[in-house]
Amino acid sequence: MKKAAYFLLCIMFVLSCSESRDLSDFSSGGARSAAEYFYELLAKGQSQAYVDNMQESASMDTAKYGQFVDLMEQFLHEEKELRGGILSAKAERDTMVDTISMVYLNVHFGDSTREEIMLPVVYTRGRWWIR
Repeated sequence: MKKAAYFLLCIMFVLSCSESRDLSDFSSGGARSAAEYFYELLAKGQSQAYVDNMQESASMDTAKYGQFVDLMEQFLHEEKELRGGILSAKAERDTMVDTISMVYLNVHFGDSTREEIMLPVVYTRGRWWIR
């Protein structure tokens, strides 16, 4: 029994460490992968990490940054109340012009509903960012 519990704990540790994603792929596929990753952060309730991946996050003052984090937390709370939260997001298609890509995600919610949303991402400073 102890071996099974230890094995399960090790598996959970490995899965929790696999969060990082290569955001440096400047391609349509790279934009889709980045957009999925950004929405995965929301699905996991990581609103601060989501804001950190916004293009302008580094230039925000502390107050504005805090407002964006609070706004994302409020959004997540409302989605949980209305639809049972965000379960997953899968990129279906995108439109890319220069370094900007409009990625269309099929978002799945806890109440079994789905919605297509568009997430604009931009490639700058060697990686994809939420625009």
